[in-house]
Amino acid sequence: MRTLFISEDLWELVDKGYVEEEIPRDAMRDVRKNDAKALFFIQQAITESIFPQISKATKSKEAWDTLQTKYQSTSLVAAQDGDGSQTDIPVMDDSVYEAAAKGDIDVLKKIPESEFHAQLSPKHNTILHIASEFGKIECVNWILDLPSSSSLLQRPNLNEDTPLHLAARQGHLEVVEALINAAREPTLDIETGPGPHKVMLRMKNKGKDTALHEAVRYRNYGVVMLLIEEDPDFTYGANDSGITPLYMAVEGGFTAAVKLIIEKSSTSPSYNGLMGRTALHAAVICNDIEMTKTILEWKPDLTKEVDKNGWSPLHYAAERGCDPEIVRLLLEKSEKSVAYLRSKDGKKTALHIASFHHHTKIVEKILSHSPGCREQVDDKGNNIFHFAMMKEGDDDFNPSSYFFNYWLRSRGLVNEKNAQGNTPIHLLSLNQILDFRFVWNYKVDKKAYNNEDLTAYDIILRDKEDISEEKDRIQSWLEAVTTGRISSFWEKETKRQEIEQERKEYISQLQKQGETHLIVSALITTVTFAAGFTLPGGYKEDDGQAILSKKAAFRAFVVTDTIAMVSSLCAVFLHFLMTLHKRGKFLEKHLLWAFSLTMVGMGAMAIAFATGLYAVLPHSSGLSVLTCILCSCFFLSIAVEYCKFWRGTISEWMFG
Repeated sequence: MRTLFISEDLWELVDKGYVEEEIPRDAMRDVRKNDAKALFFIQQAITESIFPQISKATKSKEAWDTLQTKYQSTSLVAAQDGDGSQTDIPVMDDSVYEAAAKGDIDVLKKIPESEFHAQLSPKHNTILHIASEFGKIECVNWILDLPSSSSLLQRPNLNEDTPLHLAARQGHLEVVEALINAAREPTLDIETGPGPHKVMLRMKNKGKDTALHEAVRYRNYGVVMLLIEEDPDFTYGANDSGITPLYMAVEGGFTAAVKLIIEKSSTSPSYNGLMGRTALHAAVICNDIEMTKTILEWKPDLTKEVDKNGWSPLHYAAERGCDPEIVRLLLEKSEKSVAYLRSKDGKKTALHIASFHHHTKIVEKILSHSPGCREQVDDKGNNIFHFAMMKEGDDDFNPSSYFFNYWLRSRGLVNEKNAQGNTPIHLLSLNQILDFRFVWNYKVDKKAYNNEDLTAYDIILRDKEDISEEKDRIQSWLEAVTTGRISSFWEKETKRQEIEQERKEYISQLQKQGETHLIVSALITTVTFAAGFTLPGGYKEDDGQAILSKKAAFRAFVVTDTIAMVSSLCAVFLHFLMTLHKRGKFLEKHLLWAFSLTMVGMGAMAIAFATGLYAVLPHSSGLSVLTCILCSCFFLSIAVEYCKFWRGTISEWMFG
């Protein structure tokens, strides 16, 4: 009955009713008519013995509530609806729920058949829902053999999932097949409309997903094949997210399902997806050559379809740096106009986007197919060279590489001005793109003025606070080519290269010193760590404590050994950090700190050695005194050398 009301758009009247005072006068007639229609359906569906119970009801909701109170289980539980609200529903006995989930038919046989409709879980799942979800095929077949099972087949739960939705989601192929066969009516003429089994296949849940959506989402290939073969002439539309089964299969990389849906569908399957994209958009975004080829062979016109931002599949290939084979397929399977399509956001072509992201292979592919698109500009007048200068250069890309392409050698293109009057070299200067060959190329007009009457050299001079190496190099290049002082430039460049070489050698020396110091620091750490667990004098047998723990010399040993280990361990950590950086100042600072900590560790280790021996040797013995004197001399020599080192370092910092 609920399914009937939903199909006739009457369920809201039956379930919630209406208040006449809240209905506009001009709509009252239609509301009363629809409510009477629903009441008529209820009256026709019940026997004469039950009719007297609702004979006095004037509204459909009154009759429905009366029957619900009388014939549904009085044991209720609060269940949460999809919108967060709470609904009272008849609760299914736990033993019944467990029997359906485990396929225990003996337990289910004890339940009267009339109870099968009243037994509902908190999500309004019937016994057939639960058995289908857990894939209990014997139990499903037993339920389907019952005379009243036909009403359970299309019964939805709170999420409007049928048993077929749950079985398809879990990938239970045998259950799906059993449900479809149970709903089939062989005597029904196909020309009179779809049979009950096809109606069930096409039913949607709250998310507007069919069973095929669920099977594709969870990559259940066998179920997908069965559902397509059962209803090949139906065009499966989009769910509430705007996604069709075909788009979902492409987006999930489910190549086998993509081919199956395209090949087995007798009608053209829907291919829409998110944000107005098509299945071809999704294949390109996934950078999947096989799926792209399959879709293009099926429907090549998809190359011209754009999403809500005006982006074609070629735009996405250009942005993401897809395999050049995908770009070739998109261009060859499309009309020439595809390369000229411009986006809604900025009127950018795929060539502009490829140039911005420095995807030179895609730039070459597009130009070889549609060379005329090189002349297109965006809504701000930027051409392909402008876009190449907008993003900081990659290590393997320089805008000057475009000069090797036949279609990009024109002086007019490389010196074209955008809406602000900036030529590509203005943007090179503004964004500090290090491209020596571009600046020195004879085709580039280095003295072009923009709308502010500034040249590229003027722009690089404006920011006085920027003292970066990139700015200094570009400034020297532009100064040389604009003033003509080539000889002085090469002198500066030679000197700069010498300084750079010296810097690299200095960094290499610092790294080698760090490696040597690391060995010493690690050795001190190892020795002092071991000494901490082999204490002088040993341990007591009864409680495991140190025997000499009350002696002052022993306590001095413990403190100095700890200082030595911690200092050397810190030095090891600093040396480890040095391996992650190559800047000279960073290496200098960390090497000095590591050296200092290693020296502290050495001195503390010497004292620990002396105090440890002093603790275990007789104090009157000359040997213990001699040991202390020798260790003290070593410690003093370390301290003197350490002070000399720091005095020299400070003098170097102060006086150069």
